[in-house]
This record gives sequence, structure tokens and C-alpha cells, in this order.
Amino acid sequence: IDSVADAANTIEFFVHLEDVRRATPDWKPRELDPELDDEIWRRLRAGVKLLFRKVPVGVTLVRAPQQLTVVAKAATPQMVTVTGTAGELTMFCYGRKDAAKVELHGDAAAVERLHRADLGV
Repeated sequence: IDSVADAANTIEFFVHLEDVRRATPDWKPRELDPELDDEIWRRLRAGVKLLFRKVPVGVTLVRAPQQLTVVAKAATPQMVTVTGTAGELTMFCYGRKDAAKVELHGDAAAVERLHRADLGV
């Protein structure tokens, strides 16, 4: 149970801290400590299928600049690739789609469906 709580707390703390940072008009993405960046990516990968289970399109996350990938939602006729740093992908996956600095690639209709989809548990 402690490891589940630790995982949730790490991501929750990161997302809420970023919410506060991004509430100011002149915010800029920050470079994370490499260990924190790796930990966020590891925890995001572990829970991403749950977050995307209701999404109507296939989604692959690509961590930049390492080009590491994880399939968030299995392939469907419509696929979207979401590319960004571990932190920005986390913000996107936890519903901060408009605030996340990510690139979306795919059919325009699929990208729109992903933007409209509810993510999360």
C-alpha cells in the first residue's frame, strides 16, 4: 500500500505544483532534475492505461528527447501520438491538456476526439 500511495503522491504533488506555477501569465516549462524526470515517467507509464481506458482513439506517448514510448491506449482505426517531456506528458494525461506543452500527431478528427475525451480514473 505504501508504494501505491507514494506513486500517487509523487504525481499528485507534481501536477498540483505545476498548476500553481502555470497560473501566472509568464510561466515557462522548467527543466526537471533528471531523477525526478525519470521517476515521473516511470510512474506515468505504470498508470497510463487506466487514465486512457475511456479514450475513443489509440494513443502512444513519446517521451522527448529520449524517444521512449508507451502505448496508452491500444491501436484503433484512429491513432494519436503525444510527444513531450515526462512532466508535460503527465500534465496532459492528468487533464491539463491546454496547459501541457506537447505535440499531437495524427488525423485531425482523432486529435479532436482525444482533446474532447475525459482522461483519468
